[in-house]
Amino acid sequence: MAENDETKKPVRRGGWFNTGSMGLLVFGFGVAAGFLIAFSGLGIVEDAAGILLLVFLTALMFISAFGLAVYLFRKPLLRRLFGFAQTELESFAEPLAEVARGAVDRNPQKATDAARDLVHMAFARYAWVSTRRWIIGSLTALIAAMAALAGTALLFRQNQLLQDQSVLFAEQNTRIDQQITLDQYTVQLAEASRNAQLVVEITAIAGELGQAVDRVMAAQGVPETGSGARSVDGSVPVLDPLQDLDLGLIMRISSASLATRPYRFLKGGITTHDQGDILRDALARRREDLPQTWAAMSQGFGWEEETGGLGLVDRPASPERGQLLTALLQSGIRNTEVLSFYGLDLSYAYAQGLILPTVSAQSARLAYADLSYAQVFETDFGGAALTGARFQKAFMRDVSFASVPGEAINPPYSKELAVYHTNLAGTDFTGAYLLRPDFRNVNALAVQFDGATLVEAQFQTARVSAGTFRGAVLLDADFSGADVGSVDFDGAIMIGADALEQLAATVAPGSFVPDRFEADAISLEEAMEVASLYSVMDFAELEARVGTRGLVRIKRVQPFEN
Repeated sequence: MAENDETKKPVRRGGWFNTGSMGLLVFGFGVAAGFLIAFSGLGIVEDAAGILLLVFLTALMFISAFGLAVYLFRKPLLRRLFGFAQTELESFAEPLAEVARGAVDRNPQKATDAARDLVHMAFARYAWVSTRRWIIGSLTALIAAMAALAGTALLFRQNQLLQDQSVLFAEQNTRIDQQITLDQYTVQLAEASRNAQLVVEITAIAGELGQAVDRVMAAQGVPETGSGARSVDGSVPVLDPLQDLDLGLIMRISSASLATRPYRFLKGGITTHDQGDILRDALARRREDLPQTWAAMSQGFGWEEETGGLGLVDRPASPERGQLLTALLQSGIRNTEVLSFYGLDLSYAYAQGLILPTVSAQSARLAYADLSYAQVFETDFGGAALTGARFQKAFMRDVSFASVPGEAINPPYSKELAVYHTNLAGTDFTGAYLLRPDFRNVNALAVQFDGATLVEAQFQTARVSAGTFRGAVLLDADFSGADVGSVDFDGAIMIGADALEQLAATVAPGSFVPDRFEADAISLEEAMEVASLYSVMDFAELEARVGTRGLVRIKRVQPFEN
């Protein structure tokens, strides 16, 4: 009955540290701890999750057991501490009444004893109520802290798993890209397999060309092959395709060139035609021992870091067409106009390191052909389609790319056309050495001569706008009437302190902006650091050619589109 009365008359709460407030406070501490652990120590929590859980459960069980013991033994404890076991509010009536009687009866002793009992009873009640609140508040706070900490940790654990999933997705995307790349390899290699079947036809054509050579040599009185009387001097008679080749063979040559299609094939290891690549491979094993030497040679030869792994060439090419071109040249064919007229297509031909001696290739179809590292002597490419062709690090002497007037074109092409223009748009001469090249009246939009050396080059009336001569060496080049709009001469080396003024005075009016560049004097030794010049011309020859005029290096100081 007393307990029911106690629940009907609730005691006034003590303020901030009541049960609910304590729970909310510790819940907040749990959330804060969860955030802290999630951002800074989630791994520690994962590693010690069992210990943390054991600590929480131990504290929970200890407080529960302590509360149960206090509840069961509260009366003996209160009686021993305060002398009263009953602390209900109704129990305060009797001490209060005794205090009142003592006051009425004027009995101080009785009133004092009654007041002492009243204070002991008040302390006993306060001790029991505060202990009960502490036990309940501690249990509530502990459970709330566990819930907050666990919830926050689980939330950030979920975020961590999402991050891990994102990483797995990224890896999956990478593998998908690799699969796509491998599929591309498969497609390109399938095309290579198809073209490989046409090599038999090219080999047969080479055999018939050899028979044509034997016929011409026999007509010239050279003993037949295998007779034991033929001397080996490396000479091959020049074949006239129109006179020495059957029309059927000419058509087979043209058909074979059209049947072989360009594709991307696997890159080889060392480029055997590139001395710089050979030196790089030879020095690679001493790279760590000779870092300064490696750095100097890397800068001089333009070495780039190897990516490694399987890869394809950077653009489609046709080794089969390159093989066909090689067979034609080795069989003594020095003019290709007849073959080109009947449809010979050498576009995308891959023939690095090819030797072209005194070849007439007017109106040849060599767009995007790769003739890098080639040695070309006294060859005429007039009127040829050389769009995007590559002559990287090639050696050229007395080679003509000049457009051909109609009356000067070789048969069987018509002489009624006014001019056969040579198309060099995007052609790449990077690192090449060109001695007395002829580029008169060519269409050479965005042509590249970066790092090349051009000696006595003729660019009269040529259209080389948007081309680049970065780091090139131009010795006695003639740009009279040439359109050099937006051409980049940054880093180019020219003869004479007034090189920019002479260039501005000779090119097409309005195509060159002198204020865009500056010229700084350099020594002959600095010029010899250009690989394309150093590999061919010695210091004495350069000194004799330059004389007292001196060399300057051009520097671009303004943007083009300003």
